[in-house]
Amino acid sequence: MRNETLRKMLMLCLLIVPMTAFAATGEDFYQRLYTRGMAHFAAAEYGPAFIKLRSAAFGFVDRIEKFETVEVYVALAAHRLGHDEDTRESLLRIVAAERIEPHFQAVTIPDEVRTEIKKLAAALLPRQESALLGVTREMQDAAAAANPSVVVPTPSKRPNVAVTAPRESGTADAAEPPGKPAASDVDSRLADAERALNAGDVPHAAAIYDALLSEPALDHTSALRLAEGLAGTHDFAKAVRAFQKAGAIGEGEERYHYSYAVALYETRHYGDAKRELAAAIPHIKMTKDVADYRTKIEAASD
Repeated sequence: MRNETLRKMLMLCLLIVPMTAFAATGEDFYQRLYTRGMAHFAAAEYGPAFIKLRSAAFGFVDRIEKFETVEVYVALAAHRLGHDEDTRESLLRIVAAERIEPHFQAVTIPDEVRTEIKKLAAALLPRQESALLGVTREMQDAAAAANPSVVVPTPSKRPNVAVTAPRESGTADAAEPPGKPAASDVDSRLADAERALNAGDVPHAAAIYDALLSEPALDHTSALRLAEGLAGTHDFAKAVRAFQKAGAIGEGEERYHYSYAVALYETRHYGDAKRELAAAIPHIKMTKDVADYRTKIEAASD
């Protein structure tokens, strides 16, 4: 009896130790990403800092103070790269965490960093959201006076004319836009990103998608694939931008309405999200994820 009990205890140890080691390895992976990202940030290398820190944040979603600290520096890196949509997205993640459990006032960051984050929140977020990060009414009023314009996503039924409108034949404008990447190169890069995403290598996929998004001209189909991929990495602000590049979603492409709806919902464009979801529903399978998003989108207040 004693030997049998000992045998069971040893078997239990053999099962527990690998699981513990795996958990530690996963945590170490995200901590290393965070450390490398902060080193890049300190060296003013904001491109790699943004990519590594954004990926590192996924490893700290159950540690709110750490998660918010990482997202602070993701937002700052994005801002210093001139990417306002990415900055807004990171700020919204902090806001979402604050709604679960307020921690931002206790997060240990330098005073000048906190001040910069508040200024960015005042400029880029609605008043209710920015207030959760400690932004005062005076800061909100000053930001509104300095930057009164609001960016609204291009609806799929009213395409971005500059990108999608057909050109008149026989005119000089009918030529291919300068600097347009070769279709074969774009297809190869998109395929590489999709393989990386399917394998769980989000940083590699995100780096490829970021580079493609900055291309001066993408064909319609490539832009849709790019948008869907960006939504798959949960970079919803960039997904919206890619859908805007693509223009109108046509017949046979209806499944993309769903990814666009999710991206619009996650960037708080609820009315547009409802429109895209309605266009998608007849053409997609009602999985649990789709049903969950359908419930959230249809319940969202415009």
